[in-house]
Amino acid sequence: MLAGSALGGLAMALPSVLIAQQNLVTSRLTGDIHLISGAGCNVVVAVGVDSVLVVDGGLMEFSGPLQQEIDRLGQGKPVSTLFNTNWRPEHCGLNHKLGPAGVDIIAHENTRLWQNNDFYVDWEERHYTPLAAAEQANRTFYKSGSLVHGGETVGYGLIGQFHTDGDIFIYFRESNVLITGDMMTVGAYPLIDYVTGGSIAGAQKSTSGLLDIADAETLVVPASGGVQSRAALEVQKQMLDHAYEKVADAYRTGRSLNQFMAAAPMADYDGIYGDSALFVELLYRGTWYHVPGRAIRGII
Repeated sequence: MLAGSALGGLAMALPSVLIAQQNLVTSRLTGDIHLISGAGCNVVVAVGVDSVLVVDGGLMEFSGPLQQEIDRLGQGKPVSTLFNTNWRPEHCGLNHKLGPAGVDIIAHENTRLWQNNDFYVDWEERHYTPLAAAEQANRTFYKSGSLVHGGETVGYGLIGQFHTDGDIFIYFRESNVLITGDMMTVGAYPLIDYVTGGSIAGAQKSTSGLLDIADAETLVVPASGGVQSRAALEVQKQMLDHAYEKVADAYRTGRSLNQFMAAAPMADYDGIYGDSALFVELLYRGTWYHVPGRAIRGII
């Protein structure tokens, strides 16, 4: 909890510009790297000598004002690269503008497959349809990659299957800015979407991998909420380890979902992350899919 309080001050210390009519807020992270919030998810904009690199594209309904703000920050320089940190709509809103324009849209191959798929997410009670071919990620990878933009080395990769099976990080090495997407949350529990490949084991693995990248000076940018430090990732790792032990015990002792939820397994962390009801339900339901893979020790 102390870590959470300290990190709130870090976010407030960043200077910001309010674009009032669109409810977008722009903050400078460091140098020519900026954060735009209010578009459905945090959008990071890196301005290079000749072009602009963007991480995540917000919701489609914000794409107009978001594009205008990117153009303002880049002083009219074209966007050369857009990252989708996963398939969800709040990360892909700019795809319909930038994809047809020939911009490189980088994502994990699993993200492109979901963008090209027709499926139903039961816990949301929502049906998703494919993006147009020109709006899907057009430059995909499986493990990791890197590029150079404006003299900055930008590394990216998949660590584990956390929120989905295509969550990726982007790391600006010289500036020490780590973008986690939905692999980190602030003031709310992370959502483990078992329908599109998320799992508690993947969440634990991903958080450990992010901790390996970050140091005490790293600016950690989650999908929503203020900029954090490595300390928040440490708290998240402790919370996920606790969640794993609780759900593993529930399966070993044969408790139902209702019994598991009634036991308030995440009470120790509700003060940091808030209402745990949906997290606990997804944790329990999602773990079922991984029992055959012996994700829970002691279950045949």
